[in-house]
Amino acid sequence: MTKTEVKAQALQLPESERLALASELWASVQDPNAYPEAVALPQWQRDLLDERLEESKNDPGKPWAEVKAEIWPTGS
Repeated sequence: MTKTEVKAQALQLPESERLALASELWASVQDPNAYPEAVALPQWQRDLLDERLEESKNDPGKPWAEVKAEIWPTGS
């Protein structure tokens, strides 16, 4: 069965079953033991992510209200 055929069949399922299927598929990708090549990162990406994570430890971020105001300014 091809990916196109699987997709066509999945889209015929009721919404609740499609959501359950999507959840199961996502869980299989999140589990590195289930599909290791799907989540494998090159070392340079791991290093970059580690660097950014370390930098973010000293940044408290912004309150949601401030971020929301930047994204959706009122009165414009």
